[in-house]
Amino acid sequence: MRRMSSVKWIRAAILVYWILFMSWAGNAAASTAEECFREGYAASMARKWDEAITWYTKALALNPKDHEVYFQRALVYETIRRQDQAIADYEKALKLKPNYYLAIEYLAKLYVDQGRYRQAIDLYSRALTLIEDPKWRSVLKWWISEARRKMPPDGRSVERR
Repeated sequence: MRRMSSVKWIRAAILVYWILFMSWAGNAAASTAEECFREGYAASMARKWDEAITWYTKALALNPKDHEVYFQRALVYETIRRQDQAIADYEKALKLKPNYYLAIEYLAKLYVDQGRYRQAIDLYSRALTLIEDPKWRSVLKWWISEARRKMPPDGRSVERR
């Protein structure tokens, strides 16, 4: 049986230490991101909007692929009438989870509010493919017809802010 040289032992020990450290650091970051999300949610429920945004932003810095955090932060932005930031966060949530129904619905409503009817209709149509309940499908169809009714005859959106 061959013996490992001391250099190989040191390298192996460093590798094991590094693997263990990265595993621990990854779990700590995920836990911290979840903790930041919970703090942001608590601040939202307490109507502390700036604090909620700060916590959600910290959560996203630790885990930028969490569609739910983008959605929750968008809700806060929408509540305090920062529509452009809300739209950006709803869009990010949808990039991460394309069939996220609530993000589709809320974003479409903001598009209607801004006169971006074509984009709203596209989103509502996309939502139709996700819903099976006939009653809710009829609501979506009504929203589509309302957006079409508001659209100018030339079919262009009339963006307003």
